[in-house]
Amino acid sequence: MEALTPSAPAHPFDCQVLIVEDEYVIANNLQLILEQAGYGVIGIADSIAEAHALMAETRPDMVLLDIYLKRKERGLDLAKHLFDEHIPFIYISANDNPSVLEEVKATFPNGYIVKPFREQDVLMALEIGRYRHAHGVEMALRKEKVLQIAITEALAGSDGWEVKLLQLAQLLQEHIPFDFFSVRHRKAGADTFYRYYRVGFKEYQSISPAGFLQMTKRATAIPAEETAASDLYNHEAFKALCRQHPLVQLTAKTFKLNSALLFSLVAGQGETFDISFFSRQPDAYRFEHSVLLDRLEQPILFTLERALAYDKIAQLSEQLRQENAYLQEEVKTSANFEEIIGTSPALLQVFNQVTQVAPTDTTVLILGESGTGKELFARAIHNLSGRKDKMLVKLNCATLPATLIESELFGHERGAFTGATDKRVGKFELANGGTIFLDEIGELPLELQAKLLRVLQEREVERVGSNTPIKVDVRIIVATNRHIEQEVTAGRFRLDLYFRLAIFPIMLPPLRERPSDIPSLAGFFALKSARRMGKPFAGIPEGMLQEFLRYPWPGNIRELENVIEQAVIINDGKSPLSLGRPLANSLFLGSSQAAVAGGAEGQLPPASQPKALTDVKLIQEEAEREFIMSILQRTNGRVRGSGGAAELLNLKPTTLEYRMGKLGIRKIIGLKPEEAPMDPN
Repeated sequence: MEALTPSAPAHPFDCQVLIVEDEYVIANNLQLILEQAGYGVIGIADSIAEAHALMAETRPDMVLLDIYLKRKERGLDLAKHLFDEHIPFIYISANDNPSVLEEVKATFPNGYIVKPFREQDVLMALEIGRYRHAHGVEMALRKEKVLQIAITEALAGSDGWEVKLLQLAQLLQEHIPFDFFSVRHRKAGADTFYRYYRVGFKEYQSISPAGFLQMTKRATAIPAEETAASDLYNHEAFKALCRQHPLVQLTAKTFKLNSALLFSLVAGQGETFDISFFSRQPDAYRFEHSVLLDRLEQPILFTLERALAYDKIAQLSEQLRQENAYLQEEVKTSANFEEIIGTSPALLQVFNQVTQVAPTDTTVLILGESGTGKELFARAIHNLSGRKDKMLVKLNCATLPATLIESELFGHERGAFTGATDKRVGKFELANGGTIFLDEIGELPLELQAKLLRVLQEREVERVGSNTPIKVDVRIIVATNRHIEQEVTAGRFRLDLYFRLAIFPIMLPPLRERPSDIPSLAGFFALKSARRMGKPFAGIPEGMLQEFLRYPWPGNIRELENVIEQAVIINDGKSPLSLGRPLANSLFLGSSQAAVAGGAEGQLPPASQPKALTDVKLIQEEAEREFIMSILQRTNGRVRGSGGAAELLNLKPTTLEYRMGKLGIRKIIGLKPEEAPMDPN
């Protein structure tokens, strides 16, 4: 279906006209009038076949069409093709028979010229016809698009087929009149009928199979029969249809029906939907109704196939329940961040941000170096949100070729591209009602950034190979280890998309900025690896921890976990962990490289320089002091009780008071040093 943009009619020199007229004198006269006025004439056809041949060579901008041609051909028969191709046409005829004029009206011409005609009659009709075409077709297509979207939403709902098809009938009633609406669903030799009887302006009675037998006064159903051809049946054509099909005849007799419009859709895996409209009026259905159904065929078929797919999913509910439970367990983390190890001020500040943003539906941008645990924080945000009972679907934009990311994100239709042998539901549809986590968003190609922006704005996606939008309700979390502002400056990332994603940025600290968490992390990973390998765990020696504190950890937490796992592998299970020569060399090399990078003129500062450790401790204590002070300001200095600083920091009051004493906070807020409690440990 072409999209037409309304505009003022073009200059006559830009308009090419085809004349379909079998009277030579009239056709020649028309050609002279047009060419003198500046119109182009692509040819004169005296038959429908010749008209098709000329149009195959050059597409006309307008067709002047005689109603009756030689050999009993009628221009009306060509009109359907012209309408389908969005080629405007104007009838030329001396016939004023009311029945013919009614048929003419049903073909939606852009004008009508009565023979004999004057020059100004022809030129005026052309100008008016071109204007009506430019402005009228666009309006009709817009209305069709709205109808398509409404039908898609109705059939894609979670209700049963009876409700879905009733909603379909209600939507089509405004465009196709009916008193009785029937859908026959054929699959694997079994037929299911859905029937609706119109009892009021917008009131419909659903008729069950048993109710239909009762109303038709039959003891048993009529055996299944072949469905009649898709077409409109008025007057005598409807009577012939009834004679050929007993079920149609029974329906017509029972409900006093006199015309029909039949339409069939063949879905995947041999399933068919036979849709029938019936009316009490003998001439209710016109050519325009058939055209509308033809245009709606693909969106309706697409949505029906999608609904059928969900039906098949329902048949596998138990299996899916088990798979879903597995997925939920795989992505599940506790609401108190138990898998995120550490109590450093930098980490506690991130916890505070997560707690603030999680209950909302705000888009979150997680920033940080590789290995800092961005996915764990995305899971924490999801599990603290109102969407925690729905899926968290994740996609790493850096692990897929650019040609496949669009299909993974938005899905595709069967045959959309080479290798697309089946339909695929995209990650956004899969995450509907839940959360989608897009890792390494900085790797997303520019053309897909525009489509992601549309999803954020419209909250709808389109599968590859489809023009039908699908509404989605998804909370979006993205992450990147890139400096995204630099990517925007370099033109590799859209500025408008960045503003959409960076509503609530969270910066994860690298491991080197939270050294106080290293012992806890090392112990957690060691115990986890030892349990997985079935080994006893005898602890981590202090010297090994000191080596860890001196190392800058460019790979962050992921690198620490790998080092610990290697240490557990070479450990005999009887003695504390040790680095071993390969691991020690690796750490020493990493420390040396970091020192070279920071040293003056390439000089290598000693890796074990006490001042470096002292500086780290001072920086750590200062950061911790500032963070605790900020919490105390929020609680007006209250440490204990509900809403106190200890509760906000998830610490025991005695532990917090001890830390306040060590950090000198008690002096700052005016408490005596001797009031500080003993170390609770």
